[in-house]
Amino acid sequence: MISTRNTIENIFPHKSEEYMIDWRLKLDSNENIYGSSNVVLSAIKNIDPLSISTYPVYGKVLDKISEKYNLIKENILLTNGSSEAINIILNTYLNPEDEILSYCPTFIIPQMCAKILGASVKLINYDKKFVFDCEKIKNSISDKTKIIYIATPNNPTGELVKASIIEILLDKFSDILFVVDCTYINFSYGSTFMDYIDLIKKYNNIVVVKSFSIDFAMAGLRFGFIASNSEIIKNLKKVTPSYSVNSVALNCAISVLNDEKRMEDIKEQNSIARKALFDTLSEKGFNPYESEGNFIFCDFNSYAKFYYEKFKKSGVIVRDYFCSSEYDSFLRITVPKLGGVKYISELLNKKDVLIFNLDGIIIDTSESYIKTIMQTYEYFSGNTVSLKEVMYVKNQGKMSCNWETVRHLLLLHGQNVELPEIITVFQKLLNNFIDKERLLISKDIFEQLSKNYDMVIFSGRLMDEVKYTLEKFEIDKYFYFYITSDDLPKNMLKPNPKGVYEILKNCPYKKIKYLGSSVDDIIAANSAGVDAIGVVPPFADENIMINNYRHLGVNDILVDVKSIVPFLNDINIDKVDSKF
Repeated sequence: MISTRNTIENIFPHKSEEYMIDWRLKLDSNENIYGSSNVVLSAIKNIDPLSISTYPVYGKVLDKISEKYNLIKENILLTNGSSEAINIILNTYLNPEDEILSYCPTFIIPQMCAKILGASVKLINYDKKFVFDCEKIKNSISDKTKIIYIATPNNPTGELVKASIIEILLDKFSDILFVVDCTYINFSYGSTFMDYIDLIKKYNNIVVVKSFSIDFAMAGLRFGFIASNSEIIKNLKKVTPSYSVNSVALNCAISVLNDEKRMEDIKEQNSIARKALFDTLSEKGFNPYESEGNFIFCDFNSYAKFYYEKFKKSGVIVRDYFCSSEYDSFLRITVPKLGGVKYISELLNKKDVLIFNLDGIIIDTSESYIKTIMQTYEYFSGNTVSLKEVMYVKNQGKMSCNWETVRHLLLLHGQNVELPEIITVFQKLLNNFIDKERLLISKDIFEQLSKNYDMVIFSGRLMDEVKYTLEKFEIDKYFYFYITSDDLPKNMLKPNPKGVYEILKNCPYKKIKYLGSSVDDIIAANSAGVDAIGVVPPFADENIMINNYRHLGVNDILVDVKSIVPFLNDINIDKVDSKF
């Protein structure tokens, strides 16, 4: 195997969608939700066939950009979007011993390019969310700082960095190159693109990057440009790939530059919808931040993962930051049209929440987990064990983990087998039975439940097993949050209430009920102060289970899980307060 350059060993490949997904609202990538203008579509339709079969020529586009932004052609370099523009700049000016400086979070491409080149990356955290602090930039500059990257408005935080602020830095640090990314500037009312273009006429240490992907809705065509002084542009051309901008993109760029009214209309509609989304998020109790772009960065507190899943399974995809330790409670939402804002508002409404144990309620495990317990016991003991004995052990409590059930059964018969050995055999045998499970609650019933309730899973299974089962039966879309044995320390599995507390912390609710199918479920619910519904599994003795539930103080017992909808209507969950 041929080795790569050392600097890319810890860099993950960029992920992109292989196929177009038909989202109800695609709000994860800040694309222009108003779509391409008719002039772009017309430009594609009427393109000269000769321009497809020959290499592209850039003169007409350079003329148009020069005219529109009062530049000479020597101040302009056309690029394949802003990502290529940044790559070209860093490849031209950044050495391995140099450092690039930027606020965090921001557009990730400059950091990736710098790391590939072997240069250092210094990220500045916001003291006040989210305000660009010129003094903090000054104090963060070292003798290694070669480039400072500034996005205005910044993605994902949305704050505008005015040209007058950047000018202070340009004045003071003439030996540092400032890369100013104006991808979202046309959505701002606080500054114009020309404010930043004017800086390149006064200073020799600035490059301005402009993408047409977002505001001009040309993300699929990949077009942008760099504006700077002629000397910098000359240097950038040394590392620019030949003909990286295609003829179709060139033709469309000329068209959109002639369509100023459409951009103004989009800007106004975005501004109205952005305020509506901001107000909605605020009214629902979240913490959105003011934005000058076509997106809003919002702190959903502990509910971020729940709402991300709920959005996604309701046809709305947004951008998460779960890999960030500081911003893992944030979601970035591209501003939709007003109808989309209304839909998001509806999804944010709190409902009553149902916590489901998976086994014995949603899934009949008599031919999977129960049989695997019996087979694992037989493997180690050489003897058989009855379903009655298995259930007897499970009803003693602290047996929600099937591995522990096997271990306890073996101990009752004088055999002490270490848990790792049991786990290895159990998981291997489980593969023979997992596909023999059957669904106890139909998809139609879940569809009915989803109209009135948000649903979550609290299972002793491993996460992969939970996801596999729910997806196999095509019911995963009804659940927005999961707690499994992977999420809890081994000493805090059921009947410890830790998992219930995690659900209470991370899932918004008006009222909440825990549907349990074991003694451990009921104890966990009681310990967390949550009302429990005792469900009798199809493979269990009904009388024994009812007696166990009554002994634990359960008032509501569901014998036939198929009747869950009328059962919940009868106990009138809307009027039952959680004890938590």
